[in-house]
Amino acid sequence: MILIRELECYNNRCQTSPRAARAFQTHSLNESSPTSSKPQWLPNHQQHLTWQQLKEALAEAISTRCFSSKLLRCLHARVVTFGLRHNLFVSTLLIAKYFAFGYAGAARLLFDGQYGRPTKPLLWNSVISGYLRCGLPRLALDVFREMTALSSTKCEPDRNTFHLAITACTRLSEFEVGFVIGDHARSLGFDSNILVGTALVVLHAKAGKLESARQVFDRMFVKDAVSWNAMISGYSQAGLLSDAMDLFRNMRLVDGISATEGSLVSLFSCFGDEDLVRNGEALHALVVMTGFDRNLLVSNSLLEMYVECGCLEIAVQLFDTMVMKDSVSWSTIIGGYVKNEQPSEALKTFYWMLYNTWISPTRPILLNALLASASMGDWETGKWIQMNYLSSNNDEMASDASLITTLVYMYARCRKMEISFEFLETDGRVKGDGIAWNAVIKACSEVGDFHQVFDLSLKMQRRGIPLERATLLMLLSIISTNSLSRKGSETHALIVKKGFESERTIANSLIDMYARCGSLESSYNIFNGIQEKDVVSWSSMIGAYAQNGNVEGAFDVFALMREKGMRPNHFTFITLLSACSHAGFVEKGRELFASMESYGLSPSIEHLACLVDMFCRAGLLVQAHDLLKDMKLEASTSCILWGTLLSACRMHGNLVIGEVAASHLFLLEPENAANYLMLADIYVLLGKTENSNAVFRLLREKGFEKRPGCSWFEAG
Repeated sequence: MILIRELECYNNRCQTSPRAARAFQTHSLNESSPTSSKPQWLPNHQQHLTWQQLKEALAEAISTRCFSSKLLRCLHARVVTFGLRHNLFVSTLLIAKYFAFGYAGAARLLFDGQYGRPTKPLLWNSVISGYLRCGLPRLALDVFREMTALSSTKCEPDRNTFHLAITACTRLSEFEVGFVIGDHARSLGFDSNILVGTALVVLHAKAGKLESARQVFDRMFVKDAVSWNAMISGYSQAGLLSDAMDLFRNMRLVDGISATEGSLVSLFSCFGDEDLVRNGEALHALVVMTGFDRNLLVSNSLLEMYVECGCLEIAVQLFDTMVMKDSVSWSTIIGGYVKNEQPSEALKTFYWMLYNTWISPTRPILLNALLASASMGDWETGKWIQMNYLSSNNDEMASDASLITTLVYMYARCRKMEISFEFLETDGRVKGDGIAWNAVIKACSEVGDFHQVFDLSLKMQRRGIPLERATLLMLLSIISTNSLSRKGSETHALIVKKGFESERTIANSLIDMYARCGSLESSYNIFNGIQEKDVVSWSSMIGAYAQNGNVEGAFDVFALMREKGMRPNHFTFITLLSACSHAGFVEKGRELFASMESYGLSPSIEHLACLVDMFCRAGLLVQAHDLLKDMKLEASTSCILWGTLLSACRMHGNLVIGEVAASHLFLLEPENAANYLMLADIYVLLGKTENSNAVFRLLREKGFEKRPGCSWFEAG
């Protein structure tokens, strides 16, 4: 402890006297290594310390008392002076400390200065770990190869070495190399070790080999929370929610390991679908029970889940109750408003954050604010963001290409094309950038300026900006949506000229484009020309027949698809069910719906909506009602489906089911006057004037205005 106090005093003196530091370091480095137990320059009060005590004092100083690079260099000099430069333990501590301060080069020089190559893995592990800490996994893997390649070292890797090397392979996505290292570890019996096993689970999961990852996981004798989280995360990232939830349940109930931040965050990432929000709500309850609702990372993941599931009201309530919020929290809620088409609320939240918190706008926050400005046509707010955060005096933000591209898109969406053109023509950040041009094309299509869309694509070619796949797909989508057949032919000719006709994604879009423009023969010719058809190709051709009223042709293609061994997907069944609905093929539709499970597909809300629509069009209102009454649906989906049924009841004059459908809708959306008017229409159609008048009186009490063009609204 005497030496440590002296070093602390020296550190204080060095901070006020650089000359003293230089003099001390020069003296220490020039001093020859002592050969006796009493160094001549050591102060008298330290001469009674043994070498073991000196080594321990230096080790403690390096590991726990060294908080500056200057002091580290001083301690290194002392190590050399005391003759401990080749001591394995002290050298390992010095290397780790140099890496901790970011001096990877100095650490490597110290390692290379050892006599020969270490025959024990401790020093090697220190270098590999240091490179990983500094974000240099390639160099870490090189050190491992050096260690195992030199037979003269006679140094076998230990469990820590394998753990570090496999981690380096994972970060580099060098999966095959990682598998070889894993086999080496298995041959030495290390694969069941908790460190090595966890690293292998992460490696296999990232490589998409979940079965192999699970085999490694099951072979581990001991598992901790990190091991369980690694496997849960693997399932979550692959979208295998059922497997992830089963594993999470086993972790808690079988192994007795409590839920952790990592496991909860991984699971919440699975619930990005409206159909799965109930599972997410159950997990939310567990979060509250276990106290993780005060964890910022978990709260942010929960917030993102509700936004992705379309549950904006719940997300806002959660956001308002969060005690701590960071930039991620604000970005998520602002982005949620933008995603749910509430740009005004997004900008209100953005401004509230600016004026009432210490949070500085991050890139995602600014992107969402610009998108909200674009949706509202509020170019002045976008310009204010540009002047304050994207000007040249803010180097980090101003050089961000995605922000500038979004800014250009915002001006175009707000019909300030002259400003967008000025960026495209003169601003070096986006000049000649095809992505920025595509953003302006997208904005023009959204405001219906199709002449400008094709004029921009022509200008791109004249300026030598290549029309990439993304540009062509966007043009085809615009043509399809608006049935611009002439432009479709011109774009097809351009595709052939540019050599994109063999691109499967382009060909699939051409099938859809020609079908929407009414040229079924052209769609079929494109389809026949695709050498390797995927499920999208087949589904697009089925959709082409269905859109043009040729339902028999759609089913013929579907039959051929199955003969070729191609498995249909969800979109295939949506297309076929929609065709059955419009053609009145009720029994065929029933059979299709029932056959989905045989293909490993679970019917989604879209399939259910097709079936309800099919029953309603055919006048089978009882079947439609029976299908809906037992379904547990989200409020927004329920409104659509019950509204479809109520509309069908008005068309077919079915009062009994109409009243049931209306009662559901009155609870789901009590402020929607259209539902009351549809019920009143049914009463009027059946001659029940008194009942219809009662509905009209109820509408007046609620303060709804009369429906435009309805001369009998005042009947009551």
